[in-house]
Order: sequence, then structure tokens, then C-alpha cells
Amino acid sequence: MTTDTKSTDTKTRILDAALALFNERGTANVTTNHIAEALGMSPGNLYYHFRNKAEIVRGLFARITAEWAVNYAVPPAVMPSVPMMEAMLAGNFEIQARYRFFFRDLTLLLNADPDLAAAYRDNREAGFANTVFLINLFIEAGVLRSPGDAQSIDDIAQLLWLVGDFWLVFKDVGGVPFSPADTAQGVRMFRRILTPYLTGDSK
Repeated sequence: MTTDTKSTDTKTRILDAALALFNERGTANVTTNHIAEALGMSPGNLYYHFRNKAEIVRGLFARITAEWAVNYAVPPAVMPSVPMMEAMLAGNFEIQARYRFFFRDLTLLLNADPDLAAAYRDNREAGFANTVFLINLFIEAGVLRSPGDAQSIDDIAQLLWLVGDFWLVFKDVGGVPFSPADTAQGVRMFRRILTPYLTGDSK
């Protein structure tokens, strides 16, 4: 095994351990020492791979963005459909459930790390543009009917983002662990937003 491979494997282990601790305790209650202890490594070894907790959070956010990119990709030559749309919506909540600390602590994390805030906002802007693109793609495929103008499409995209970004957090702050039933309910809420625009064959 090469040194680069070992370094990558160690970084993966650090990110995995940090994710579990952040989800369980929240980022404010987890230090790099806690992460090193969970892995049975020295803090110095951890710092060789990540200089501080902020770098670890950024590493986990990079995972989130990579998973989002896969979730919202439309395979070449595949016709958009309602099942595809609902799979994307369910996938969004599954990603959030895996990285629930990030969405629960979002404001705190962005305020604490300008680099993370910039990366998040760049990704948010690109993601919103992709949401508008997907809505238009489903309109062109006949799955959705056009609401009539660009402003209406923008409003629909904003509503989808509100549910997509904050449904898990809304459930989480109620003190009950997020469950597959909550994912299903989230998808139903997405569908309620889109139902007025589903074509007859798609309802």
C-alpha cells in the first residue's frame, strides 16, 4: 500500500468517525481530541491529516456535495419520469439523514467558517440553478405542465428547496429521530407542491 493510499484511508476513517460523533452529539460538543480518541490515534496524527475541526467539517461537506451531484444527475438517454423525480426527492432526505449534523447545525457552521460558508453558498446557487433546470426538463418531457412564466418556475423551485432543506431539521428539533416514514412524508410534501403541475398521465 502506498503512502498516498494510507493517507487517504486514514482521512476516510477520520471523516467517518467525526460524522458519527457529530450526528450523535452535535459539532459544538465534539473536539478533535474526541475524534482522535474514538479512532485510537494521537491528536498529532489527526492534525497531520486535518489541521482543525473546520477542515473536517469541510471534508464532510465535500462528501455531501458529491452525493447530491449523483442524486440529481439525469442519466443520458433516460426519459424523465415521476418515479425518477420521486427517487431524487427521497435521495435528498436520505443524504440529509446521513449528514444530519450539518443541516441541524448549519447556521452555526457557516458563521464559524467563512470558507465553508463560501463553498456552501456557491453550491446552493448551482443547486438552485439545477433545480430550475430539472423542472424545465420535466416540463419538456411532459411530466409537468408549464406554470406559464419563469417567475412561477422560480417560486416552485424555492418551495421545493424550503421543504428539501428544512424538513429533516423541523422533524429533528421535535426530539424524535428521523425515520423512513419521515422521508416518505417529505416526498409527499414535494409531490403536493408539484401536483397542480403534473400532467394527466403523470398524476
